[in-house]
Amino acid sequence: MARSLEKSPKFVGPGGYILNMLLFLLAVGAVIYYLSPWSPQPTTLLVDAFNANQALNGLILGVLAIGIIYNLRQAGVVAPAMKWVEAFSDSADPRRTRLPRPPGLINAMAKLLLDPERGRGRLSPESSRAILDSIGTRLDEGREMGRYIMNLLVFLGLLGTFWGLLETVNAVADTINGLANTSGAAEDAVAQLIANLREPLSGMGTAFSSSLFGLGGSLVVGFLDLQAGQAQNRFYSGLEDWLAGNTETVRPVVGEGAAKYEDADLASAFAALEAALAANTETHIKAQSGQTAELKDEIRALNRTLIRFGGGE
Repeated sequence: MARSLEKSPKFVGPGGYILNMLLFLLAVGAVIYYLSPWSPQPTTLLVDAFNANQALNGLILGVLAIGIIYNLRQAGVVAPAMKWVEAFSDSADPRRTRLPRPPGLINAMAKLLLDPERGRGRLSPESSRAILDSIGTRLDEGREMGRYIMNLLVFLGLLGTFWGLLETVNAVADTINGLANTSGAAEDAVAQLIANLREPLSGMGTAFSSSLFGLGGSLVVGFLDLQAGQAQNRFYSGLEDWLAGNTETVRPVVGEGAAKYEDADLASAFAALEAALAANTETHIKAQSGQTAELKDEIRALNRTLIRFGGGE
């Protein structure tokens, strides 16, 4: 008979990973504060870099904020799933116990476990694999969004770099054309050159500042995505171990004459195989018997032919 589901799943909560993420964000905040005008050694490095192109750099910081919030949510999304599985395993009759609403991550698993036709029996290997595939697919979909945000930050940084370089090239070309059309003293030409160099330097500021914010934001989001992925992997491993202990296996039971099997489908499959082998063996025996009879008839005919020829001599 099928045994009931085992209890006490062993999960590793996401609290430790969320704490690592918050500590990392605190360290990043300390670096930003040290490079700000409000630090003990005031500097306008980050402020000047942001002002080089406020629109693009503001967009990069906005995407960074979305990535931080999203990865924190991805790390914490497994906590409700853990609580539901623990509540389910601790309940004597899940269909009569008031369980919390299952989160979307394990919605398919909850429907399968609460199926009234299944009762409290153990799961089949196919059901366990379907549950793990469903949860793994949903976790991968969430990670793809996090990776997209990280790649988007890199793209915006490179976009600002090429934007700034394009402005620099155009400004340098205008400066050279202005010098070519300048007529007057050398001091006036030098003064005009210095004044015209402000635009190329502004373009370089856009290029380097966007790269700074884009690559720095990608570094932050990448670490948070790593921690969120580890939290989800720990939940997946714990769930896989719990399902492995609750999956039905087929074991042979020695009877008086031959082995009996708990699984009726497997027993019928073996019976069909034995019947097929028996039929095949019977067919071969009949074929060999027919060939033997034909061979005997040929030998008798040959003997009669020899006797007839011998009598004629």
